[in-house]
Amino acid sequence: MQPRLIFYSAAAALMHRSFGSPLSTRQSNVTSVSSFDELTPSADLVWTPCFENFTCSLLEVPLDYSNESVGTVNLAIIKRPGDSEDAQEVLLNSGGPGGSSVGMVISDSEAVQDKIGTQYSLVGIDPRGVANSGPSSDCFPEYSYITRNSFLAEIYTPVDITSDYALRQNHEYMRGYGKWCSSVYAVNGTARYASTVATAQDMLHYIELRAKSKGEPPEEAKLWYYGISYGTILGGTFASLYPDRIGRMIIDGVMELEDHYNGGWEKSIVDNDEASRYFFKRCFEAGPTLCQFHQNATSWEELEQRYTDMLHALMNSPIAVGDLGLAEQGVDLGVVLTPTLFKWQDLVSYMFATAYLLSPSAFSELDAILMELQTGVIQLAAVVPVRSQIATTFPGYDQRMARSLVNCLDANRRFNTSEFPQYKSFVEQLHNISVYGGLNTVYQSGPICSHLDVAPPDSQTFDGVTRVPSTSAPILLVSMLHDPVTPLPAARKMQSLFPGSGLLVGNNSGHCAHFQKSECLSTYEKQYMLDGTLPPPDTTCEVDQPNPFIAVAEQGNATTGSS
Repeated sequence: MQPRLIFYSAAAALMHRSFGSPLSTRQSNVTSVSSFDELTPSADLVWTPCFENFTCSLLEVPLDYSNESVGTVNLAIIKRPGDSEDAQEVLLNSGGPGGSSVGMVISDSEAVQDKIGTQYSLVGIDPRGVANSGPSSDCFPEYSYITRNSFLAEIYTPVDITSDYALRQNHEYMRGYGKWCSSVYAVNGTARYASTVATAQDMLHYIELRAKSKGEPPEEAKLWYYGISYGTILGGTFASLYPDRIGRMIIDGVMELEDHYNGGWEKSIVDNDEASRYFFKRCFEAGPTLCQFHQNATSWEELEQRYTDMLHALMNSPIAVGDLGLAEQGVDLGVVLTPTLFKWQDLVSYMFATAYLLSPSAFSELDAILMELQTGVIQLAAVVPVRSQIATTFPGYDQRMARSLVNCLDANRRFNTSEFPQYKSFVEQLHNISVYGGLNTVYQSGPICSHLDVAPPDSQTFDGVTRVPSTSAPILLVSMLHDPVTPLPAARKMQSLFPGSGLLVGNNSGHCAHFQKSECLSTYEKQYMLDGTLPPPDTTCEVDQPNPFIAVAEQGNATTGSS
């Protein structure tokens, strides 16, 4: 394991995979802009070359389409042109909430094309409150990002269940976050216009503007859409509100709408333990040569028990971490690494992230970190705690606040753990549902909303209950067999609520089929996009290489063979 690799992956893994706001890029054309700050907002779609190979627009829309007197907000939009001038546009969403769709178009277009085909124009609209679009979700607009990171490190972490005192600390930190952010959001009052419903309304507005620009009836415009993770909430919301406006819709990594809009996310983690155990099963399957943590174990359960013993040891005593040599490497990469403690929650977070990402690099890193914790020779583990990189993490846009704002607006005060007994009961409930994922879900779901005094206008609310007899085109839902945060039962439930829809299953764990190579999955997705054909009922696809440890070896062999 190269130490420098983990600088890039640790923070991203612990925050989960998303696409942040785009960085400035070298310009091959002096007329190409490299920031949305260089664009003038317009109520019409005005396209400007941007980020070398794309076109961008900064669209001015009403904060509230039903009450335009309250003002406007600007939406950042980017397009990667298709293979013809009249190529069909497909809107993308990368998940979150908080992930940048602009960033997805810039950084992940080829992966999208692998799934749906290369002939489409890919369009990313940063949702409201996210990255380059307003209104701002930032609760610390006038503060150093280091100050912000210091406080948020206490909020966005697995809750401490080792004592009532520790749990009360978590509860009070969330109360403090709610009070602070509520007061900041109240200054101009625009944060309340950033719900998922508002973003769905923006998508409808966009496709109608595009239809009008082409001389087509706006009222007949149809949405072509590809969304993953939270993007399935956005897509499902759009389909629930505008069922007759669907052209094509692939939603991958499906979350149950009602579970999201109720605020608790209890149903999202029912498969998390099974997905997490894939690490031990894949390690045992790969053997001691490819997985160090194997150590000639006689079963995968033995590996899990070894991990559990480590976790309990960390609960009794954290480990001081801080490697000067690694810190010096970090300086060369622009990362300030500070000494801190490796706590049991850090291991829980990294295990959760590894099950979520299911990438060869994440599995290799966790393997190395577990061996360090077992031997007591700590190097890479020093980078895992978010606190260790607090001086350089997220210097600009921070998706964590956007995620909480959108989640809380969607929940619309339906969830309440404002009193400690309620909070404790909810924590215990989620921990009972999933030992591996429950404590990571607490800080991402309802409890933080109990203290955030912000609510959407009536025109931008939805209860998450789908009441549609049909959609204008069938929806294709995609799910992995064991997804840690958007489980297959949720996809099956949503399929039943959208009559005529289809379900495609990938035979592996991990979050979203989007991030896994599978010729079978891609073939069905491309065919659906081409002519609307759904896969046969009960279709399950194999992935090209389900074992990340073996994938690392195969990549190494391929590299050696080509050198």
